[in-house]
Amino acid sequence: MNPLHSLAFQAWCHVSSEGLLVVDPLGAISLINPCLRELFELEASPHTVEQLLQQAEPRIPGLRAALDIDRCNGHIGWGSLCVRKHPPRRVTWEQIPLLDDEQFLGSLTVFTDATVQGKAGAVEQSFLSMISHDLRTPLSTILGFAELLYNNQGGLSGDEQKEFAGHIIKNANELSRYTQIALDIMFLEADSQRFESQPVLLGQFVEHWLSDAVHRFPVERLVLHTGVERRLVADVAPGALHKILYILVEFALEESQPEDMIDISVEYEESQAHIIFRHTAPGLSAAEAAVLFQLMRSRDLSESSRPYLHRMQLYVATLLTERQGGCLTLRKCGIQDYELDLVLPLAFM
Repeated sequence: MNPLHSLAFQAWCHVSSEGLLVVDPLGAISLINPCLRELFELEASPHTVEQLLQQAEPRIPGLRAALDIDRCNGHIGWGSLCVRKHPPRRVTWEQIPLLDDEQFLGSLTVFTDATVQGKAGAVEQSFLSMISHDLRTPLSTILGFAELLYNNQGGLSGDEQKEFAGHIIKNANELSRYTQIALDIMFLEADSQRFESQPVLLGQFVEHWLSDAVHRFPVERLVLHTGVERRLVADVAPGALHKILYILVEFALEESQPEDMIDISVEYEESQAHIIFRHTAPGLSAAEAAVLFQLMRSRDLSESSRPYLHRMQLYVATLLTERQGGCLTLRKCGIQDYELDLVLPLAFM
């Protein structure tokens, strides 16, 4: 970087409305800007990631996973965090590897306050306005085909009746999913209290969940690796975890090709467990991945811009994960390869 670029970067860091953090491969902090110090309520400027975690982790669950240099391994990643302020603030982040001729020099993590200066209510109102518009499309289709069936009794062939009924069923299912997503988000946004959790043998839990999922998913595409530490215990809310697993598997299946396998692995570290979904996503761009963890994303209201429901549900999974002290991250590990990492706290019994 030439001197002019360096001066411009330093000036941008100080006036940016986003929190900026630059870390080297050993965890030393090269830069932390004023916005991030204010957002994380840091009393002193930390010199290492570990010092940053000591100050901020008690009120920002999931921060350790967001700053995990080893798991980043030179890959771009995304996620969100809940900063326990008054009121709580939702922060999305994007981690960008800093490379020099393919040599990994560190990472730049950009933290964005998703509440836009505390205007959480306005964001939620905009979301409800947008989703109410999205609900009208399947509802109009259902009413249209139902009226055709009703007004043409006896005048339609069996194949036509079957086709019309198929359209009604398809759009009714879509309407039901939209409604459930909206209800889940409204409930979770209204109540930020942590779920009651309990110690669970995580490897066994995922195995049992997978055996139950045989009626919903093509389980022949799902390959589970639980490892030798399968008896370690995580601290989770079983009902919420059950729903999260459905959302993440559906996301991986929908984003990948029909012939692609989904690898699911259960891994452990000193204080947290990881359930990792490795899959391809040829249709997911970096720009689209960056907004997966946001409640609102800019789009027009045309039919072509209607959201993918399996992507909308990822926000629900994020909220469910946060309510049990965990976090959800997404990493791009190749041209089309991604990792969804569900991070959960270990139980200390």
